[in-house]
Amino acid sequence: MSHLKSVAATLLLSALTVLFATGCSDDQPADEQVDVVYRCSETGDYVSAPPQPVPAVNPDTGRATLQRALYCSQCQHWHVVPPPNVHNGPAAGYLCPQHKVAMQEQGPLPE
Repeated sequence: MSHLKSVAATLLLSALTVLFATGCSDDQPADEQVDVVYRCSETGDYVSAPPQPVPAVNPDTGRATLQRALYCSQCQHWHVVPPPNVHNGPAAGYLCPQHKVAMQEQGPLPE
């Protein structure tokens, strides 16, 4: 039970951090959307594209093969995350499967 409380507290803290950071940022106007990272299930490539329902359309192939991915700064790896219909919380609420820390929407794309 205490593990569930710990996970819930981590998710709440992550959500509040994201809300505060995005609500107070002067970096981008509110009407501009920032691209997000997807991983193609066919090619394994990572693609940066505007937010869209998943599976998203890969601009290189024209097929809906892109799944959302988030970045873990500790293992420096992108991890595919379930679609929103599986997890209703913010994308930043996902934990790295290896390090159990909240993953980020931004990070360096693999070459």
